[in-house]
Amino acid sequence: MKIALPLTALLLLTACPNHQEPANPIQSNNTQSKQNTAPLIEVTPQDNKEIQQETNKPKEIITSDIFDNGFTIDDYPLLIEKISKQEYQSAFNKLTQKQKPTPTVIKDLEQAKTLLQDIVEFEENTEADGIIKSIHFKNGGSIHQPYASFIAYYPDDNVLLAEGGHSSDMSFNLNTGKTTEVVGNPNYDGLSSPSGNYKMTAYYGGQECHTHFIQKKVNGEWIKIIELDDIFNYVLKLDYQSSLCFLDDTFFADDNTLYAIQSQGYPTKVMGYYKITLKSDTSYHQMDFSNIPNQSLPLEVNISFNNNLNKIDRKTAKYFSGIYPNAEEIYLLGVVDYQPTIKSLIVAIKENRDILSTKLINMDNKGHIIDVLEIALDGVREHNWTVTSLLTKEQITVTDFHDGDPTQENSYKIDDKGYFYLVDSKDFTQTNHSNDN
Repeated sequence: MKIALPLTALLLLTACPNHQEPANPIQSNNTQSKQNTAPLIEVTPQDNKEIQQETNKPKEIITSDIFDNGFTIDDYPLLIEKISKQEYQSAFNKLTQKQKPTPTVIKDLEQAKTLLQDIVEFEENTEADGIIKSIHFKNGGSIHQPYASFIAYYPDDNVLLAEGGHSSDMSFNLNTGKTTEVVGNPNYDGLSSPSGNYKMTAYYGGQECHTHFIQKKVNGEWIKIIELDDIFNYVLKLDYQSSLCFLDDTFFADDNTLYAIQSQGYPTKVMGYYKITLKSDTSYHQMDFSNIPNQSLPLEVNISFNNNLNKIDRKTAKYFSGIYPNAEEIYLLGVVDYQPTIKSLIVAIKENRDILSTKLINMDNKGHIIDVLEIALDGVREHNWTVTSLLTKEQITVTDFHDGDPTQENSYKIDDKGYFYLVDSKDFTQTNHSNDN
């Protein structure tokens, strides 16, 4: 069966009648027969011709409305200004609340084991205490052998903080299953906005510097809305030596205005004081779904550099500039429905010349990006490594391939708030090696 989709200004695509089957189709017990599966998201020959004509145009006459070659400073959702120490102090002095509320923290391992019984399992009879064996999240997901050791439990937000390799931060939201890159380290939380809806946090990844991002509280959970580091360095034109490493004493004066001190090195050297304003342009907060085609399930997703895809316009691209500040090209492929209050958007993003990553992005009815799952991947240099997926009504099955052989298959579901959670995982590497003998 072929799906006929309208060609829109934003979008793509439909199946190509002459398209050959991909070299590495999903090979799993869950894969349904071709007759019962919607086609891969591809480009019609007519679309190919139109896109080729556009590609052949001289670079200088391509309309500026098309998002190409990444974001400009004006595209980002932040205004970043370097200010004086006196301006920073004046803004701080105007705060009604000048200290963070002291969160409840459980650092005693035995007490944490009691509170987290049947949620977090710890290894027994090991030389080191507090090694985590598995975590069972409230929404039904789980993780096994995270290679992390207990540091603290924060019951207010139901967050488990642990230590990974190279003393890196590892954190887990026990409600949603989200991890460090979204949760951060509660110890690095800045002073939230007076409304309690915004804050900045960070985590230590095992190297020298912290990674910083801005969060917003949505339906009782903190979600990441802006990756700060790369935007900060780009807007301020900072070189490697002066690039962002630490932001200290951060506070939100209101829901739109953040203040911070940039520092580096040991002992700490103050590099500057900053005022960061969140722009109010609705392009950063709303997505127009009227021209995005609904994709029927089941659906195979296998997007590669060989597909000719329609680039979106720059105004639409702004919506993704906070979460994907390094995106060079963005393609909207369609929408699938899993939850009544959630739109699941299929988006392909090229962040450099070598990697094309396709993601399933869950958005609520107010435009918040709740969660993201990578469902396809193609690499130019890493041509022997790909990711494909099969989307069915019951679950999303993502398969990694190496040299044409499946190496890992993970199956996910989506909870009623829009968070992905892992329900099954298969490791094929042992099977592949055993077949070599």
